[in-house]
Amino acid sequence: MIPSFWGPESAEKLWISFGLSRVALVATNVGERLAEHVAAPDPHGSQAASSAELAALRGTPGGLATLDTFGRIPSNQLPVLTPKVLDWISVTAAPYGATGDGTTDDTTAIQAAINAAGNGGVVYFPKGVYRTSAPLDLPRGVTLTGSHSNLMVGPGMSKTDFPCYIQALPEFTTGAMITIIGDADGAHPAINGEQRIYNLMLDGSRVASGNLDGIYAKGNVQNVVMRDICIRDMPNNGIITGSNSKGELPYSWRLHSVMVDNSHSNGYVFARNTDLTMIDCQAIGCWAVGFKITNCANSTFIGCRAEWTGSHGMHFTGAWGNWPGSGSATVSACSTDRCGQDGVRIDATGNGPFIISALMTRRDGRNGGPGGGGFAGLALLNRAPVVVTGLTCYVGTDDAGTAGTSPEYGLRVAGARDVTVVGAYLHGATAGVFQEGTTERIRLTAITTVAGNNYAENRVQSAP
Repeated sequence: MIPSFWGPESAEKLWISFGLSRVALVATNVGERLAEHVAAPDPHGSQAASSAELAALRGTPGGLATLDTFGRIPSNQLPVLTPKVLDWISVTAAPYGATGDGTTDDTTAIQAAINAAGNGGVVYFPKGVYRTSAPLDLPRGVTLTGSHSNLMVGPGMSKTDFPCYIQALPEFTTGAMITIIGDADGAHPAINGEQRIYNLMLDGSRVASGNLDGIYAKGNVQNVVMRDICIRDMPNNGIITGSNSKGELPYSWRLHSVMVDNSHSNGYVFARNTDLTMIDCQAIGCWAVGFKITNCANSTFIGCRAEWTGSHGMHFTGAWGNWPGSGSATVSACSTDRCGQDGVRIDATGNGPFIISALMTRRDGRNGGPGGGGFAGLALLNRAPVVVTGLTCYVGTDDAGTAGTSPEYGLRVAGARDVTVVGAYLHGATAGVFQEGTTERIRLTAITTVAGNNYAENRVQSAP
């Protein structure tokens, strides 16, 4: 029994003062309270009953979770939620049940998860290899995200390392691994968009032949964002867009840190994608063009890179328009290396000027090995205006010193008009600068030109 004390105001309590405040301890018979608790009946009946109750909850959905050998909660123990309350869905969770084991066809399971996610929902791919046999069709506003995206196979690595990707089965030879359709065709909306794809890799290495693309978007598909994506070994293009029944094409896309590796055709193919932005995107080892950009008004390319392509590294082409809202492209701090033909080629028409700054081209014009062919680090065959500030073009051979020295020219201007180049170091195997055809209003200022191999020291300053 805690004894009582007379405190202030004649209260029989034990007071504790904290300076500006005080509390009182009320006398309580602790022994009586403890005895009452011990004498009360056990709400669980007995210790054995309590143990049985806990055992029944262990390893059940909504109960007490157990961990598998990888330290994860098995999907069959996760609570069962209705699609109405889901905004983050794992493709491996019930009722979808993708396996990611590198063997099972997970197409149906993944598409079911995508359909259940709805506008604003997130579909998550845990670590694994998810094999598919048909296109995954993305509704509006859905986000696909994985645990990690490999960029490329480096020295000492193999393509089976870091298993965290969607892989096309060998029989999946046509169409695209992911499709986004904006066309009133009965199965899709007339206007689609706002999809997000993050931290995912698409792998076509098991498809021996065919025309399978990585990602294909058709029609009115707006505001798609991709970040930290790798698309490798596609039998056809990495990412490509096309028109719908009304002639509409996707526009206003944003791509950040996207890699297309070893596509058997082009890396990126965009047409009329107005307000396209590509930041830190790469095309490496593509058999045709790295970046094929047709009439993408008001587009921006920052820190992008094309290397070891079969054709041009970056190709800006087509009629870029003269309408009030039309414009051209801004290309900043981009680079090319060992592309098969021109590093960067501009043969576009239109009135909007192309703005190029801090462009570095290196060893382009490989031409299958021997070099030559009239290719250049930067080739301007444009009728649209082009303004270049800060340009370097440099020659070289393959990494091992084999094959021919290329490109033939640092800068080639052929039949172009309204070209301004200010500040450039132009090194070509044959000449730093080569002009041909009928040109109009060509201004080259503060240019250094060099001819010969990469050991050449015969630098010549051109006239201002």
